[in-house]
Order: sequence, then structure tokens, then C-alpha cells
Amino acid sequence: MIIRKVLLSSLLILTNLQLSQAITLKQLIETLKEKNPSLKSSQIEINISEVEKSKANRKRLGKIMLFSRFNRFEDDRILYPISPPINPRSIVGARNQWYLGAKYSLPIFTGFKLERNVEIKELNEKLINIRYKLTKNQLIYNLTVLYLKTLSLYKLKKSLLAYQKSLTTLYHNINEMVKLGKKPEVDLLKVKYELESVKAKIEKINNSIDSLKASIKTIVGDDNLDLSNMEDLKPSNFSYSDIDINDLDRIKAEDLKEKIGKLKIDIAKSEYYPQVLFNASFQKNMGNDEYKDLWQVGFSINFNLFDFGVREREYLKAVLKRKVVLEEKRKTILDIKSKIKEALNNIKSAEAEVRASEKKLKYAKEVEEIEKTKYMAGVSSLYDYLKAKAYRYRAESDYYTAIYDREIQITYLKYLLEEFKDE
Repeated sequence: MIIRKVLLSSLLILTNLQLSQAITLKQLIETLKEKNPSLKSSQIEINISEVEKSKANRKRLGKIMLFSRFNRFEDDRILYPISPPINPRSIVGARNQWYLGAKYSLPIFTGFKLERNVEIKELNEKLINIRYKLTKNQLIYNLTVLYLKTLSLYKLKKSLLAYQKSLTTLYHNINEMVKLGKKPEVDLLKVKYELESVKAKIEKINNSIDSLKASIKTIVGDDNLDLSNMEDLKPSNFSYSDIDINDLDRIKAEDLKEKIGKLKIDIAKSEYYPQVLFNASFQKNMGNDEYKDLWQVGFSINFNLFDFGVREREYLKAVLKRKVVLEEKRKTILDIKSKIKEALNNIKSAEAEVRASEKKLKYAKEVEEIEKTKYMAGVSSLYDYLKAKAYRYRAESDYYTAIYDREIQITYLKYLLEEFKDE
């Protein structure tokens, strides 16, 4: 019997530990990488790019086509071409004729168009892989910010609940004093008013937390997540050293676009070269129970002599598009430099705010204790005491807000430096 009770108690303890186990940001990130729809789409895009590269390579191998044709003429026509020596008696004619055959066409020289297309597909595959990592970097950043904002609201809620509990205790104390005639009844109404205000703020925070949790579930891609208990994060040890922004994938992506633009210029130039093809075919001509096997092998050269400026316009278009890419790259570099500088300044401001809010909270606690003593001694009004309590709550709220704002600013810098892409 005793053993059963011990086992039951142990089971209950283990169950409670499992139920209270907090979900971590790392667990959410792992779930996001597995279930987020945007990441899944990006992975499919990578597969498509691999198929496109393979397709471009296979175009260089040419193509084999089967063909068939049936003709009915008004009178007999020669079934197959005449070749010397010509013997009129050997000429076969038929009114109904059917042709069946196969043809192989191989591009020998296309002005390097096919080769450049292969290179473009290879660069495009690299570009899509980079976009996948940048998408992951963006999503993890967004998730981290939502997580931090939720934790911040939990801290504010905890502070408000403590404030509410303190006000409730004060209300009971004042009520006893009113009964003894030591305090006026209006003081009870003042505390009631403040309690209702706190209650409304707690409800507002609860609604905000619910909204943030819904956003977390959406970005992770799992509507069944249990976010009832979220693990707090330790303050980051911030340090920063200059980096070469050319190592960032956002810049590498612009470099790839520039290379693709140059290759497209080469493709536009290819229209000024002759096109050389190797052709081979075999066919069977049939009619009037007669048939003839025909085959041929040859080369063809096509050269566009004049097209009223179409090639020239296509070339100019490719050149102008490359200029656009170069300007976009320059804009991206300036944008990254500006945002990194802004992020660093925001972190400095957030750290200054943490230090200031910490001191404000310390002073607010001292003022609250002084005003409490004065009110209980009857040398000051309840208004001064409640004002001190409210100031203490605001100071505590500002402190927690500053703590998590610092983490958000550091997270933003990590996002700019693409530190989440490989997580």
C-alpha cells in the first residue's frame, strides 16, 4: 500500500514536470525549418532550378523526333525521289501515300548561346540557394522578435499582477482602518478605481499575448503548438567587430545577378553568329503496296543577314538591364551599411535605457516605501501613496521593456549580419 502511494506520487510529480516544461526558442526554430510554408516553397524552387539546369544541359544533345504524314492526291504521284540512272519503268506512283520516319537534329554551333544558357542556369541555382538561406534568416528573425515581445508582455503582466495583489492588500488594510475610523471611506473608492484600471491593463496584455502567440504559430507553420509556457532568454553578451559586407549573401546574390546579366548580353550577341546544325533522318515512303527506305545526313548553316534592327534592340535591352542590376547592387550596399550603423546606434541607445530604467526602478521602490510609511502614519494622503505605487509599476515596466528592446535590437543586427541563415 505504501509502495503504491510512493509510485503514484512519483508519477504525479513526473507528469507535472512534463506539463510545466517550457518550450524554447530553439525548438520553435527547428519546427519552423520543418514546417514553414515559405521555406518549403523555397526548397521546391531549389528543386526546380536543378531541373532547369539539367534541361539546359540536355538541350546541347539535340533532339530526336518521330514523324508521320498521309497524303491523298488527285492522281498518282511519284512515291519517292528519282535518282540516276533514270528508268521510267522503275518509277512508282501512288495516289495514297504514307510517310513514317525519325529525325535527329544536333546543334553544332549556336554562337555560344546554349553554353551561356547552361552557365545562367548554374548561377541561377546558386542564387536560389542563397535566397533560401536569406528567407530562413528573415523568418528566424521574425520569430525571435515575436518570441521576445511575448516574453516582454509576460514580464509586464507579472509586474501588473504583483501591483494588483499589492493594491488588494492595501484595500483590505484601509477597509480595517475605515471600520476603526482611522481613514476616510473615500480612500477605499480610490483604491477600487486603481484596481479596475489595473484589471483592464491585464486584460489588454492578455489579448496582446494571444495575438502574438497566434503570429508565432503562423510563422512556425504549426497551429497545434503549446505556447502556454515559454522559456525565458538570458541577456545577450553583445560584441561587434567590423565585417566585410561582400561576404554577406545579399551582396553575393547581387554579384550573381550581375554575372547573369553579362551572360545575357553574350546571348544577345549570339544572334550575330551563324547557326550550324547537324541533321540526320530516316524515313519509309509507302503507297500501292510499295515502299522505299530513304535516309540522309547533312549539315545546315543559317545566318541572319538583316532583321531590321531586332538583334541590336535585344542587345541594347540586355546592356541596359545589366546597368539596372549594377545600380541595385550599389543601392543594396549603401542600404546594408546604413542599417548596420543604425542598428549599432539603436543598441547603444537601448543599453543606455536599460541603465537608466534600472536606476529609476531603484528610486521608485524607495519612494514607494517612504510614501507608504507616511500614509500609514497619517502625514500624507492616499493620493501620494497611490501615485508612488503607480510610478514604481511604470518604472518596472520601463525596465523590462528596455531589457527586451535591447535584445530585439541585437537580434536585428544579427539579422543584418545574416547570423540566422545557417541555424
